Amino acid sequence: MSNFLNHINYNDLCSLLNINEQVQKLANKARDGKISQKLTGKELLKFCLLDTNQFDLVDIDSATDEIWNSRLTDKQKKLFTSLAENVNKTRYANTIKLIVQINMPQKTKMAFEDSFYNETSLVDILIIISRHLLIRRCLLMIIRISTYVIR
Repeated sequence: MSNFLNHINYNDLCSLLNINEQVQKLANKARDGKISQKLTGKELLKFCLLDTNQFDLVDIDSATDEIWNSRLTDKQKKLFTSLAENVNKTRYANTIKLIVQINMPQKTKMAFEDSFYNETSLVDILIIISRHLLIRRCLLMIIRISTYVIR
């Protein structure tokens, strides 16, 4: 492993991260489940090592730990972390877009549906339901009374 660590050009390893296409490539791999749910700078380093590994490295986790803890500068670590955050943002962009659409008004024909879908609070929905139930009870009482009077 020390042979592997000595032959890595750490500046080249970090310069690969400046390319916007790399962010998209990693986000696609993250969506496909080839990268953990939330990517960290250290996990991104591991992915890059696996992607550029020209040596037969058995213990990639130990190599990643060694490089992260003692071979990278703070600036290089921040670069990996920043790119990992960009990958996460790219990966979750579609989900965030769908969540935002939840707040868009929905076109409905009935007051209850309109209240339900168009940002009405649960309390307001319960009030509407109780009004409908109260009206229903009143109608049932009127029907019972009218049936009793008719007899």
